[in-house]
Amino acid sequence: MNEATSSDGLIRPGAHWRNWVGNQAFTPAYVAQPRSEADVLTVLRFARDNGLAVRAQGAKHSWTAIVPTSGVLVDFDAFNDVVALDRAARQITVRPGMRIKALTGILRANGMSLANQGDIDSQAIAGAVMTATHGAGRRLACMSTQVVAMRIATAAGEILDLSAQSEPEVFRAARVSLGMLGLVLSLTIQAVPAYNILKRSWNMDVEDCIAQLPVLLQRHRTCYHLWLPRLESAALYELPLEGIDSTATRTHDICHMRSYDAFPEAEPAPRLGRGEQYGHSAEIFPNEYEPNYHELEYAVPFDRALDAFAEVRERILSRHPAAFFPVECRAVAADDSYLSPYAGRDGFAISVSQSPATDYWSFLQDMDEVLARYEGRPHWAKLHFMTPARLERLFPLYGAFKELRRRLDPQGVFLNDMLRPLFL
Repeated sequence: MNEATSSDGLIRPGAHWRNWVGNQAFTPAYVAQPRSEADVLTVLRFARDNGLAVRAQGAKHSWTAIVPTSGVLVDFDAFNDVVALDRAARQITVRPGMRIKALTGILRANGMSLANQGDIDSQAIAGAVMTATHGAGRRLACMSTQVVAMRIATAAGEILDLSAQSEPEVFRAARVSLGMLGLVLSLTIQAVPAYNILKRSWNMDVEDCIAQLPVLLQRHRTCYHLWLPRLESAALYELPLEGIDSTATRTHDICHMRSYDAFPEAEPAPRLGRGEQYGHSAEIFPNEYEPNYHELEYAVPFDRALDAFAEVRERILSRHPAAFFPVECRAVAADDSYLSPYAGRDGFAISVSQSPATDYWSFLQDMDEVLARYEGRPHWAKLHFMTPARLERLFPLYGAFKELRRRLDPQGVFLNDMLRPLFL
């Protein structure tokens, strides 16, 4: 190893790594913690000189083996500052290691909000974008679509500035690329004027949810539900069963509903009713979750959503009566990224989970078998059972993405044991 590159701590011998839930662990040969673009280029040069693969980590929030590598692990935690803030255009450019919570805090202080976000804000923004992490909303797309420009470093050390005007096809592919096209140097996010959210929670029988869901999805900016198969299901996600409105006629096999509607920040706060919260978008969207579950999430075509959900429910009740984690269901609008679960079609994400202390793998395989019949596409940060043949059927631009990946990284520097069979 070159002593000049190690003397400042940029590249160090590898140490044990595990993700947030503990189902992925490995020890890379080296760990690099860049603090500048020059550092990133140094790391890539070191990897080339030593014939090493490179993978980057975000906030360790993926269940899949998307990060593990025997080569160089790039830790972007210290590369997390703001590059530029354009209040007039409502755009902010940040480094890849910035956490979503920090990003929304900066936006809020400057009179802005993210157009949409998921219900966990502890991820690194680059990791969330690269895996098509999403919020919910019939007319709201995943977080990747809020990226209007990217700056990446390729395996060869070339810096590419990507946008709809500059290398537009590479840009479309790079937004949801799982880190396979290059290391992210910065992301430019399109924000919106700051807004508040009125959130309402209530419970209803699952039959009523299925009947009313199409109307609810049109009526509310965001609306989604969690199906609670057993009485103890609500406690796993700290979902309220009391203090909110409910038309449910039983204690389980019910749906916990959530709606979110936006109001200008300057508008007076409404008087709150049962099960309602009101505040800035950055306060209301996020929830706290214990890492006590292993999760699979597939997005099915929106027009097949209710049939897919009904079959998942029936399969769990008939074959897995002991399964107790909520099943989460969200509508997400289409986008034009190559590998997004919502590429070219409006989708409906169905998320199933199970406890690590159970035989969760056979349960998830059974859910995969159901959702595969509905053309379910994977959330890339969550467990899945994809093969090259399935990906080719599910993603119209899968072949084009592989060709582009080979052009930008012919040696497969940014691949690992999970990605190589799927994208080589």
